[in-house]
Amino acid sequence: MHEYPEHQVMKKSAAFLLILALAACGRATGPTANVARSVNEVDIANGMPVTTADLSISGMTCAMMCGGAIKDAMAKLPGVSNTEIKFAETGTSHAVVTYDPAKVSDTEMVSAIQQLNEGQYKVLAVGITKQVLKSGASDAPVNGTTAQQVNASAVADVVLPSLVALLSRLMHI
Repeated sequence: MHEYPEHQVMKKSAAFLLILALAACGRATGPTANVARSVNEVDIANGMPVTTADLSISGMTCAMMCGGAIKDAMAKLPGVSNTEIKFAETGTSHAVVTYDPAKVSDTEMVSAIQQLNEGQYKVLAVGITKQVLKSGASDAPVNGTTAQQVNASAVADVVLPSLVALLSRLMHI
């Protein structure tokens, strides 16, 4: 039985897609791989504790369009309650995001920003401030700052990119 050239092309395409899908399931080395990350825990005496992430962002050229795109992207993420843009005409701009870490991670926020406008924005650093309700009425000292440079892939050991997103990127190449 003789195979037609179309069948050979289909077999090669299927093999390529299988290899691509398997490669997509590997360890994260993408856009969030080398983002500096620091964590600061702050005790509060009363009120509801909140967590904020101060994302240092390069590539923003305006406060309205760039800032609006970033605010819209953050608003689409589950657990994000507020985003404030601090635009800098020279240097690095910031997005200060109030969020629930049980619903969204800082790695997901970084990824959402860096995927905007064909990768126009680059998150350089993430400074996380976690408020912790002080237990009891003791005069215990406030927690110190725990700051460290970590590889963002350590935050999320495995990030499985969407196969559709991966194929979409390949179509744009």
